[in-house]
Amino acid sequence: MVDLSQLRPRQIYAAVEESPIAWIPLGAIEWHGWHAPVGLDALTSSGLCQLAWEKLGGIVMPPLHYGAYASIAGHPWTILLDQEDSDILVRLLLNTLQRLEEFGVKKAVVLTGHFATVQGEILAELNDLWKSQWRAMKLVVLNPDSCPDLPIPPDHGGLFETALLQSLHPDAIDMAELSDELVEEKNPAGIQRRDPSHPLYGVIGADPRPVTAEQGEKLRDHLLAWILAEVKD
Repeated sequence: MVDLSQLRPRQIYAAVEESPIAWIPLGAIEWHGWHAPVGLDALTSSGLCQLAWEKLGGIVMPPLHYGAYASIAGHPWTILLDQEDSDILVRLLLNTLQRLEEFGVKKAVVLTGHFATVQGEILAELNDLWKSQWRAMKLVVLNPDSCPDLPIPPDHGGLFETALLQSLHPDAIDMAELSDELVEEKNPAGIQRRDPSHPLYGVIGADPRPVTAEQGEKLRDHLLAWILAEVKD
């Protein structure tokens, strides 16, 4: 499977005619720890979109790597939209949806791999704006942060994101990049994780070092089942 940008027009027309669904993965460029790529969010959302595409068809848009402001905005190699610029993302997505509707797409699925609070607010606004008018195309906005009964709580670069990305792109994670220094912490999201000298610098959530392939597969399959159920509804 390749994304829309790599398809020729006849391939696009054929895909939409067979299944008029557009999958739109969102992400960000963010520090997730030494062990993970800065494009983790888009890699996970596009990976899940591709798995869903295999089940339901349609077209998959190229992932968008620009996400909204989060508390880690000052970390290295992190490029996020400022809070006051969040309307840029809304406008960009609205334009994309409007054009997809004109092209005959009947259902658009926006899936974010970036879980920042502001990102959630932007997507809620997008959803409300789209549904405030009659539309020929249905919009489904999905944030894994709201998926029920997750086997691992969502985080930033921690066990959740590490396990999920490892299940989708095994070569993208390198656990050898992390120190094996043990730390005792009451709060895995505490201020100590903002210290560059911390062995889990920039990892906000459960320690990812004990991650197993089974954890990632279980999480991936759980999220995929949820996505398919939401889209089919």
